[in-house]
Amino acid sequence: METAMETTVYLMRHGEVHNPGKILYGRLPGYYLSEAGRQQAHAAGRWLQDKPIRAVYASPMERTQQTAQIVSEYHPPLSPITDERLIEICTPHEGRLTAELEALNWDLYSGNQPPYEVPQTVLERVLDFFDFVIQAHPGEAVVAVGHGDILVFPWLHAHGAAPPAQMAHMKDRLRAYQLPVDYPATASLMHFTFRASPRQSRPQVSYFCPY
Repeated sequence: METAMETTVYLMRHGEVHNPGKILYGRLPGYYLSEAGRQQAHAAGRWLQDKPIRAVYASPMERTQQTAQIVSEYHPPLSPITDERLIEICTPHEGRLTAELEALNWDLYSGNQPPYEVPQTVLERVLDFFDFVIQAHPGEAVVAVGHGDILVFPWLHAHGAAPPAQMAHMKDRLRAYQLPVDYPATASLMHFTFRASPRQSRPQVSYFCPY
């Protein structure tokens, strides 16, 4: 899937979520942006305002839809397009207290069996999305709003690192793969530039937090 043109994806994490129970909400319904999260999304929208964005894609979760809607307001008449490939990971740990998961170093994958996902499964669906964008928007730029690990695994892939079978301790090592933070901030963006399928050649990628 070679292309002479550069296709750009601004892969974005949703804004901060109102989560007073401090649980891993995952794919659970009913979790929306906090006021701070809305402000973060507006900051990202303003940063993207002068970019030639042709489409805004989003995971089907409420928080990503809200974030994408705010970003779209800076690019009328665009409106979010839902894409299931950007959805949050499928994990058996939904509903658990975040304090419990911190004790596990946020390892949400070890021992997972279908229908739950492992890192490579998550990466493959994001790469499928990238291939779709390269075909649908050659030489153009799009925004895609997803979730934390939706950003992490293609970042690792772009730096030649396969997603680990076990995530324990990997998030402590992301700086070793040139990510300037320990984990992507809410409403932060990764700028991917493709001249071919990411399965054929590594894209160029950079990270930015707009607030």
